[in-house]
Amino acid sequence: MPRSLYDITPLVPLVEAGYVLLTPNLRLARRIKSEWDARRIASGATAWEPIPVQPLESWLAQQWQRAVALGLVAPLVPINSALAGEIWQQVVAQEESESNQYHLLRPAAAAELAAQARETLLRWQVDTSRQNLRQEFTLDRDCGTFLRWLDLFEQRLAAAGQGTALDCVRALQSCAPQMPRSRVALVEFDDIPPLYQAVVTALSDQSQVIEPAGEPGERYLYAFPDKRAELQAVARWAATTSRENPASSVGIVLSDMAAERVALEHLLRREFDCLGENYTSLPVNFSTGISLDRAPVVRDALAALALAGPRTTVAAVTALLQSRFLNLPDALTALAGRFQTRLFDAGREELNTADLRHLASEVRHGESKGLLLGQYLLAISGMRELRQSALPSAWVERFCEVLGVWGWPGPGPLDSLEFQQVELWYRTLDEFRGYDAVCNPLSFSQALQLFRSSCARQMSQPRTADAKVQVLGPLEAAGLAFDHLWVCGMQATRWPAPASPNPFIPQGLQRRLQMPHATAQREWMFAQGLLRQYERSTPMLHASYCRQMDDAPEMPSALLEGFTPAEPPVAVGIDPDWLRLWQQRQPLLLDDSSAPPPGAAELEAISGGSGLLEDQSQCPFRAFARRRLGVEPLPDFTIGLSASERGSLLHDALKILWGEIRDQASLLALGASAEAEMIAGAVRGAIEIIPGARRQLLGRAYWQLESRRLERLLREWLAVERQRGEFVVSERESDISLRMGALQLRLRVDRIDRLPDGSLMVIDYKSGVSRVQDWLGERPAKPQLLLYGSAAAEPPAALAFAQVRHRDSRFVGLGRTEAAPGVGTDIGKAVKGRMDATDWESLNEHWRRNLQRLALEFVSGQARVDPLTPASCTWCGLQALCRVGIDGMNSPQETAEIADGDEEYAS
Repeated sequence: MPRSLYDITPLVPLVEAGYVLLTPNLRLARRIKSEWDARRIASGATAWEPIPVQPLESWLAQQWQRAVALGLVAPLVPINSALAGEIWQQVVAQEESESNQYHLLRPAAAAELAAQARETLLRWQVDTSRQNLRQEFTLDRDCGTFLRWLDLFEQRLAAAGQGTALDCVRALQSCAPQMPRSRVALVEFDDIPPLYQAVVTALSDQSQVIEPAGEPGERYLYAFPDKRAELQAVARWAATTSRENPASSVGIVLSDMAAERVALEHLLRREFDCLGENYTSLPVNFSTGISLDRAPVVRDALAALALAGPRTTVAAVTALLQSRFLNLPDALTALAGRFQTRLFDAGREELNTADLRHLASEVRHGESKGLLLGQYLLAISGMRELRQSALPSAWVERFCEVLGVWGWPGPGPLDSLEFQQVELWYRTLDEFRGYDAVCNPLSFSQALQLFRSSCARQMSQPRTADAKVQVLGPLEAAGLAFDHLWVCGMQATRWPAPASPNPFIPQGLQRRLQMPHATAQREWMFAQGLLRQYERSTPMLHASYCRQMDDAPEMPSALLEGFTPAEPPVAVGIDPDWLRLWQQRQPLLLDDSSAPPPGAAELEAISGGSGLLEDQSQCPFRAFARRRLGVEPLPDFTIGLSASERGSLLHDALKILWGEIRDQASLLALGASAEAEMIAGAVRGAIEIIPGARRQLLGRAYWQLESRRLERLLREWLAVERQRGEFVVSERESDISLRMGALQLRLRVDRIDRLPDGSLMVIDYKSGVSRVQDWLGERPAKPQLLLYGSAAAEPPAALAFAQVRHRDSRFVGLGRTEAAPGVGTDIGKAVKGRMDATDWESLNEHWRRNLQRLALEFVSGQARVDPLTPASCTWCGLQALCRVGIDGMNSPQETAEIADGDEEYAS
């Protein structure tokens, strides 16, 4: 039999005596109810009275409603914490605008701290109207400011007849003597605020406090090098314990649920094999959910609403195109791919939604109206109401209308969790109507921001059946019983937590009344009380800590003095069963390195220049995928001009510049002012080649910066050219054709110079680092210049990269003659045994054969995945297609590292 999560045996006599059971939280109340119902079923009962158990705060709210119904207290309009938070923000903003004494960097955070301060003062029955207390507040500037905020807040509530839950409890205290009395039992309370204690005492003729029962069992302490190892161990332990003892109850306590939940959930899914098709079968329940705005179905709804505003981001648009919660059936088509390419080409992180609408409508195929995205944006732009201010209740209707255009929550079925999140979304919308009482008319952006904040305050906690493994926060675990319990993160810096008094309440007052988090002593007592509850709740308590957190050494909590240090109960690393299966594997290798050779029609249709043979050299599969399948990865998003656009801009500027200068004699004759004017003209001409819409999109300031960059580069480059001997620029950006066997290549040569002896020097402009080594070997990494040399009207005397690079501009090349500084003539030294060539002519012959072989491999269908170097895969973008590095031969250790994110297969 599994251990009950709560033993209700001591409570049965109290229930039979007519006591109401009050718990510190809803989770414990539900657990007690579940155990009561289980006992009734086990006894054969078919109907029974429900057990009178509920959280203390819910019971107090019921008592206040009862007092209002009896006419004992004046009615108030209850407001929730989200609405109260909005009032606090308005109060803080109002007081700040009227005062010149301070400026808040984070007004929302200050408002939240102020709300917490008021709640603490109410719970500890502090009357801030007393003159001596007000004087104590005014001694501290922050506390005095809070006192002014508090007065404004109280005035706002009184004027509207509103009150928070604590205001209702405070009002209940005054009429408690006239209320009917109850018998009350406080179950598993470690600390009760004075206000609650006073009201409970006044409303009950008999009350009892049920102390935790049981004696501590076995207690073990484990140390781990870091948080990752600790969470991996606890996940492995939970899965192993559940398999070995299916009927046992397992609990995991996370000291920082918000920071550690996602990592632990992933590790638990991996251990329980619930990452794939069994994703919804994870036998684990998390006590704390996620904020509603982070739920995918709600996150995408908020993002879709944001597109009705004036501006958006490229990241938001691309994320929406991947959403399954919007009706965008064309989001994965080639049309959408072209749209994303255009979106990235714009080079702007942010853009106007009007420009986005135009771009989405402009991308068409045949007679289509463009992407649905554009049609939706067009429909939304016609909603005049979105440009008018309105109260929150009116914005609820408009939000729903906008989402109706998007087809939210999507055409597909929702799973159970998503359905619950959509339900919570609609409840949050209904609550948003209540903001009418505290808000003036809002613009669309203001209303959406306010509603987003409201969603952020809502917690999405899935309603699930009891699971084998419970993951809880420190407070949720208190009072529950488990067969096995593991408490994580018990470093000395966290258990107990450091004191963190509220800055808006005088610290002396907090210490005198022992308010929460006020002193180290109170934090110690609180943590000690929690740990004692854990010890009594399980026969087997595991505690663990990390030796290092955030690059700082850690020690175990001093509260763990009685725990036995031990090795972890499970090994962290490779699962033994997995290792055995891997060692017994029999790999089946399939040779699929050849594709059908292209026919004459396909060869005619294949478009390619030097990049085709470069792809074949870098990796035959890359050439096959790009040139024959037509597969291209989406470009990386860059702000401003992309690297290729900057390269084109440099090429165009140099073409214009050398169209004016023509030869070295003219260059040497240029004065400083004439050179500057000529350079500026070349840069202007290059920029004017770019389409006007593109120039306008990036803005004048951007082009001013880009012009200065180009002018500086051109000045540096002309200084390099001045160091050469005589030359005449013969050709600039010339289009030529070259046939390599059955392959017809179309090339564009950057520049060809005529030297004094009549020979040619072929030049290729590069803005990156260039190396002669990229021409060597049987598979030259950069065959572009080699092809240019082969296509020239006569054999060139030299080939050279013109490396136009800030503070590193120079020629890099080889030749029969030293046509420029940096062009080497010692061929034997340059090839360094990588090629069997001793002079310029034999080197050219080797290049010709290598190029012919690459062309022959392409037309014969060679398509093996064979990167020239690991760097060949860095910028390829086709790894998902070729599956390089994923050949079924990885060891378990390698596979584990990939899954953990410790190793990235870029090649």
